[in-house]
Amino acid sequence: MRPLLCLLPLAIGLAACQPEPDQTGEDVAATPTAIPVEPDGGTGAGAPPLAEVQATTIPEKYRGTWDADAGSCDAASDMRMEIGAQGIDFYESHGDVTAVKPGGKDGIIVSLAMEGEGEEWNIERRLDLSADGKILSTSDAGAPPDQKPLSLKRCKA
Repeated sequence: MRPLLCLLPLAIGLAACQPEPDQTGEDVAATPTAIPVEPDGGTGAGAPPLAEVQATTIPEKYRGTWDADAGSCDAASDMRMEIGAQGIDFYESHGDVTAVKPGGKDGIIVSLAMEGEGEEWNIERRLDLSADGKILSTSDAGAPPDQKPLSLKRCKA
């Protein structure tokens, strides 16, 4: 009797591994299962790297009104920039954000679809914020490294 008792746990374990019919009465184990396939055709190299995700909203810390150091922050100031979540207003033009991507240690690069004085064009602006958030340096994203960026002060709200 004892040898049969020793086989009882084995029999219970095997019964638990048997396929059970699903609600339709079909054998679940007989149902085909999708097997993931390597996107590289099975060479083992894995999936290609994901493309850099681009946002379309300017981060909060860059938003606000900015003007040249000697500027008055008035709407009439020709160096004034007003940065919002989805666009930037300049003196006589407006740019809608089409992309925002990282631009170095403390900066971003903003792609803008511009409109002003009856014309339309696209630009990329690099925005770098000082550690205290009071000075914004801005330049053409494609500018040569020796070109000095424009520094703007944060205007009071």
